[in-house]
Amino acid sequence: MAPSGSRSIKRGCQRVLYWIPVLFIALIVAWSYYAYVLQLCIESIEDTGEKVVYLLAYHVIFIMFVWAYWQTIFTRPMNPLKEFHLSHSDKELLEREDRGESQQEILRRIAKDLPIYTRTNSGAIRFCDRCQLLKPDRCHHCSVCDKCILKMDHHCPWYVVILFY
Repeated sequence: MAPSGSRSIKRGCQRVLYWIPVLFIALIVAWSYYAYVLQLCIESIEDTGEKVVYLLAYHVIFIMFVWAYWQTIFTRPMNPLKEFHLSHSDKELLEREDRGESQQEILRRIAKDLPIYTRTNSGAIRFCDRCQLLKPDRCHHCSVCDKCILKMDHHCPWYVVILFY
């Protein structure tokens, strides 16, 4: 077992490492802003009207990009609603069954009133053993967060940075 001091050092190093890609993107964005606005638009373009149009269009797109990037980094991922989690009695019933067919029948009974349309290739109800829940559509278990995340295809790896604070 590692001492708590080494764990806090490790966690601090992880925080720094997780922010490296964000800082890299921020540096690229800052450099591109300098290159386009100062070098290209302000110093190279003579006509004031053309300069204003280029700068206005660039800043609209720039603000939309920065806002989208900010949202990607700092929006917390959604977890499935409580209605998808198994009750204590359903968990016990599922654990007692050792046959997959019987377990699927139990899961089908539980899922009959839930909006679940996506199934496995064999037609079975998708179930997460770790979270003990019926998986809604587009829900997958994240190995980093150790939770099921809705719309996993948009789950941001830098969300982990926020978890450490």
